[in-house]
Amino acid sequence: MAQLLSVRLRLILLLLIPSLMYVFTSVYMLQMNHSTAEALTSSLYETADRSTSLILNADRDMYQALTAYQLLVSGTLNGEEKATQLKALQENIEQTNTRVGQAVAILKEKQLLQTAHAETNTTIEQNAADFQVSFDQWVKGANSVVQSGAVGKGVVNDPKLMDVFEKGRAPLNRIGEIMDEDAHRSITDVEAKNRTTARGVYIGVAVVLLSLLLLGGVVIRKIMQTVRRILDVTDKIAAGDLRIQPQQTYARDEFGKIAQAIDLMLNNMKSLIGTIAQHTQYVHDASNDLSDSSKESARAAEHVAANIQEMAQEVEVQARSSEETSRAIEEMAIGIQRVAENASIMSDHSTHTSEHAGLGHTMLVKLQEQIVHMLNAVEQLSGTVQSLTRKSDQIGEIASSITSFANQTNILSLNASIEAARAGEHGKGFSVVANEIRKLASQSLASADTINQLIDETRVEIASVSTSMAQTRQEASEGSRLMTEVNQSFDTIHSSVTQIVTQIHETSAITQQMSASSEEISATMDHAAASSSQMMTRSQAVAAATEEQLAMMENIAAASEQLRTVVDALTGAVAVFKIK
Repeated sequence: MAQLLSVRLRLILLLLIPSLMYVFTSVYMLQMNHSTAEALTSSLYETADRSTSLILNADRDMYQALTAYQLLVSGTLNGEEKATQLKALQENIEQTNTRVGQAVAILKEKQLLQTAHAETNTTIEQNAADFQVSFDQWVKGANSVVQSGAVGKGVVNDPKLMDVFEKGRAPLNRIGEIMDEDAHRSITDVEAKNRTTARGVYIGVAVVLLSLLLLGGVVIRKIMQTVRRILDVTDKIAAGDLRIQPQQTYARDEFGKIAQAIDLMLNNMKSLIGTIAQHTQYVHDASNDLSDSSKESARAAEHVAANIQEMAQEVEVQARSSEETSRAIEEMAIGIQRVAENASIMSDHSTHTSEHAGLGHTMLVKLQEQIVHMLNAVEQLSGTVQSLTRKSDQIGEIASSITSFANQTNILSLNASIEAARAGEHGKGFSVVANEIRKLASQSLASADTINQLIDETRVEIASVSTSMAQTRQEASEGSRLMTEVNQSFDTIHSSVTQIVTQIHETSAITQQMSASSEEISATMDHAAASSSQMMTRSQAVAAATEEQLAMMENIAAASEQLRTVVDALTGAVAVFKIK
């Protein structure tokens, strides 16, 4: 009963879980649809609010522009006030055009330019164009009047210009009305669609749940009927009662096929158990005869196997000795072969070492030549530094001469100034020239001092470079001497490596010859060992065949005993079932 309840509970859960999931999914979709509708409503309100706000601000700017125009043509303003109002007029005109353009851009982005007015049937795009034409016409007329300087009450309230102004405002009002109507209509449509969708979903959920419950109840009832009959049949079969009557009719579905298959299985079991019960006695008698014959054959085969086993042991001793000798020779041949391979590898490495030693000798010769060239370059650079030292000394002498000339010129200019002072009024011009000469002498003296300072610094640097060049030349000479010694060492290494290569080649040839001889000996021993192995294999095969025959006889005897036991057990098992 607990099992039946468990199956029924599982079937009910199998029915309820998809239903609950469907309900949950439907409710979730309705919530999502509601959220989408709210988001769309918010977006419509936002678009309408932004565009309407821009239109209203544009209308306000138009009125402010009209006010500025009327003040300009009223004749009551002074110069500064006229400039202020003229600036306000232009700014409001520009702001009006800008805001209308922004509103049209927003509506174009939302694809609302073709939305029509309910009464005039004009679209937003047409109203925007009408506004632009009328407003441009009013701006042109207003600017013309302001520039002409006309004033007076007739100019302020010019009927034609005011009519153009009002024509410009009318499209703006229609655009605002269109936006309000479209937002209200769109929101109403969205809410109506949302309600229709929710109603359809609820009806669908109810229909699906009712259908699932009805169909599930029918299917569960049918399954439980089949399960009860299967349990009843299997309980009787477990108790050994096969006297169960089959059904008269079967349903044309999977449950009917299950019931028909159980009845067919029950009939087959009845037939099988009846046949087993009839033949069990015959098998019992045959197994007794087979057991006696197999015991006699086993005793004869055992005697033959003992004689063959003795012969096989003697042949096995001989074959084992041959194998051990052959294995020792093979190991020796392998060792000689490895020695030959190692000698060949050493020969190759020695050859490469000789080649690299030759390359190293060549590179050392080139390096020695480069050091000699570097030493020559250092010698040339040392000569150049000495030449620079001499020339700097000459420049120092010239600078000393310039200093001497500047001092003498300075003294002469002082003397000239003294003489000009003695000459009085007639010596003023000469005094000016003497002052200029004194200034030039002072500048020459300062330049000469700078040159002397630079020459002293240059002499110090040249002396330092000369010292460094002397050390470099000494180190280069020492490097050349060391490279000569290294070159001699490489010559000695190259000669020794060449001799080692020759000796290794000779050793490799000898080991290869020894390896060939050991392989011939190993082949001869392998042939002898193979002959002994064949003899041992044949004798072992005969012994094995005899042992297999003996084992087969023993197995037959054991099988006959087991068969007797099985027949007894089968007879007892068949006796449990009730067929008639």
